[in-house]
Amino acid sequence: MNKKGMGAVNMEEVKRMYYVDPASKEVLPTAASEGNFRIEATDQEAAFIRRVFQEEYDAELETFVRAHVPYLDYSYKEKNDHYDRALIAIYGLIYEFGDEKARRHIDEMGILDEYRLNNQKDF
Repeated sequence: MNKKGMGAVNMEEVKRMYYVDPASKEVLPTAASEGNFRIEATDQEAAFIRRVFQEEYDAELETFVRAHVPYLDYSYKEKNDHYDRALIAIYGLIYEFGDEKARRHIDEMGILDEYRLNNQKDF
């Protein structure tokens, strides 16, 4: 117990400010540009967002490769759907951990509207 009689705070549970840049796929401790979303997250949550960015990058590479195969019709959507799901996951996480400005911007983008409609998810 600490001096105030409260249990020690687990450092992994401490929320910190991070700045998320979906364009560069980075989660940074300081704002790199005006376009970054500000979030409040634990170190573990920030690490999870970084892993989702890696998933999005992998999906992006799949769509790039698929786009350069001439005999595959564009309607072959499996790779595109993978990318879309990763992108929606990123914006959902930013919405969940973001400040009011981040949430408002994502609401204005409308990127989560279809997901909310199909899943009745409140973010």
